[in-house]
Amino acid sequence: MGMSSLKLLKYVLFFFNLLFWFFILLLIILLAEVTLAILLFVYEQKLNEYVAKGLTDSIHRYHSDNSTKAAWDSIQSFLQCCGINGTSDWTSGPPASCPSDRKVEGCYAKARLWFHSNFLYIGIITICVCVIEVLGMSFALTLNCQIDKTSQTIGL
Repeated sequence: MGMSSLKLLKYVLFFFNLLFWFFILLLIILLAEVTLAILLFVYEQKLNEYVAKGLTDSIHRYHSDNSTKAAWDSIQSFLQCCGINGTSDWTSGPPASCPSDRKVEGCYAKARLWFHSNFLYIGIITICVCVIEVLGMSFALTLNCQIDKTSQTIGL
């Protein structure tokens, strides 16, 4: 009677095994990252259209939304750009965060250039995160197997 209740307890605890769920969570995150990377490469052109449309919508919200205003001001200051394609995107005149140069580039082209010039670093960081996730998964699985082996040795 005592051993069967301990075995039942073992199976109940397996369901609530945090190492197992940690492994599953990391696996789901890793699969989502790989899926997202594949989708970004496959639908790159559509993504460019969505980004351009989103930027256009955000320009229209510049004066009504403080977070949008702060985002545009910081992007334009960091990249030394103005609007999406240039100063003509601002219907009521360019904001103070735009550079005063008349031939200033749009932020969309500058952001794409910045992303492509830093693509190697972004890729290295992404690969490092994936390696850390795989290591976490393998350590969790190894520790879980060791705990299971120890419980079998004890007779549970």
